[in-house]
Amino acid sequence: MPDESAVRKAMLGILRADEAMVKASVEGLLPEEWQEFCVEGEAHGIVPLAHAVLRSSGISVPGFVEKKLRAAYLRTAEQNSIHYHYADRVFAACAKAGIEVIPLKGIDLARRVYETIALREMSDIDILVRRGDLGRMDSILVDHGFRPLQAFGGPLLEEGHHLRYRHADAGAIIEVHWNLMDPADRIVVDIDALWERAGTVDGSAGRRRELSFEDLLLYLAVHLANHTFSLGLRGLYDMAAVIHVFGDTIDWSRLLKTAFRWNATRALQVNLRLLEELLHVPLPGGVFEKFGDAGFEESYYEVCRELVFASYEPNNPVFSLRFQREGGKKAGFILESLLPAPRAIALKYPDARHALDILLRYPLYYGERIKKYSGALWRLARRDREALAAVDRQESVLKVKRWLLSG
Repeated sequence: MPDESAVRKAMLGILRADEAMVKASVEGLLPEEWQEFCVEGEAHGIVPLAHAVLRSSGISVPGFVEKKLRAAYLRTAEQNSIHYHYADRVFAACAKAGIEVIPLKGIDLARRVYETIALREMSDIDILVRRGDLGRMDSILVDHGFRPLQAFGGPLLEEGHHLRYRHADAGAIIEVHWNLMDPADRIVVDIDALWERAGTVDGSAGRRRELSFEDLLLYLAVHLANHTFSLGLRGLYDMAAVIHVFGDTIDWSRLLKTAFRWNATRALQVNLRLLEELLHVPLPGGVFEKFGDAGFEESYYEVCRELVFASYEPNNPVFSLRFQREGGKKAGFILESLLPAPRAIALKYPDARHALDILLRYPLYYGERIKKYSGALWRLARRDREALAAVDRQESVLKVKRWLLSG
């Protein structure tokens, strides 16, 4: 069995941007540990970056490792080129229509922060627009071959914060955000102030906006916390790269003030501590003292640290049902799953526009639920040890998430 600590040491060493540390961290890795490194690196989304770092450091790696790393690097370059092709077409159409757009996450970071778009994997294209522009944005995306994956209408606009579209031919996904968090979340983003702070840049696809350095860093912290670190080391490295590139111009006082206004101080503090501890990112002196210690629990921080490296299913409703203690909530969950409201069906299936369409989608809904969750139900019924452990882990993760996003 490969030595997990050696593999973890190698991944962290590569991400710490120190040539001597890179060499020391991978020196002596056995072939089976290199194999595990490739698997773990892919799970953490850092394989293309690892390829570039190892090559620039002149470190010789086994042939099968070089082949895998290089293939991931080239694949990411190709996929990102496709993403940018469609994104730039949409950005150009938005600029022509007078719709302001802010690229988010991967589509922003790959060009703005990383040296080349081949280093940063992305699964979709995230953009922020003003809520009042959603209708025109929908028309532009449809005109460019994208189809909605959710019903465009009242329920989602009131309860959610983004819409998803897939390109009919290329399969590229665009998520159109009008906020960064759902209205019911405890972290509340002042979206109007965020737009006011956003800069303006001119590019080949026309004029677009960019998050301020402080809002970019805080949003990455909140996003990673909201996913309870299931994005792994790539999520942390995104923040490290932002600090490395823009550190001299980040207004740390403004960043902290914004975190307090968003009710996101725990998310930011935990991420900064992880950056300092795991990736050795230099931070301004005294930054942690400015958070204060009210409500910060070291035990939760330790769980967050381990979640960075854990492989787990972030949220399985079957497991949630298992540890739900309140009978009323448990019964409500079962009833909602067995007899979802027509509104829920309309949100799930965007082509269900009328009452008959919605009714005809119920068999499809039940079939998908059975396919997705029957295995977990059967494992729990048999009291499978791994399934029961997954229930305990999910309960722990949800507790940590509530703590992370509540102050």
